[in-house]
Amino acid sequence: MLLKLNFPRKTILLVAGLLMYSAAYSQGNLKFFQVIKIVDVDQTVPAGKVWKLESYHQTTVGISTSMPTTGCADLSRPRPYFIDNTPYHYLVGIGNGVSTFASTANNEFPIWLGAGRSVRTSCPGDFISVIEFSIIP
Repeated sequence: MLLKLNFPRKTILLVAGLLMYSAAYSQGNLKFFQVIKIVDVDQTVPAGKVWKLESYHQTTVGISTSMPTTGCADLSRPRPYFIDNTPYHYLVGIGNGVSTFASTANNEFPIWLGAGRSVRTSCPGDFISVIEFSIIP
């Protein structure tokens, strides 16, 4: 026995329209493209790409009386990375052998950025590891 369903024409058109709309605005698939090392120069996510920021690495610096007390050489000051010129800090507890400096919670990675977003570090020795994906419709 066959079951015959009678749908109004408007219902069929509505369902077909919703399917076409969802297909047109779907996210697409991601395909690995390359690995990128971001330093202290703004880099922008290209059109048709997505970046997955994996980690932030800070270079080791030494403190001596001849080094300046500001900038990249001062371990007691935060060294942020920037996303769209907004500073983000990746800090954990830092000890000086006698006591511990104040610390903040570290940011969670990965961080996903879409086309047009920019990222950079604040010091030339620091870098952010990025995986770039192409968006395949």
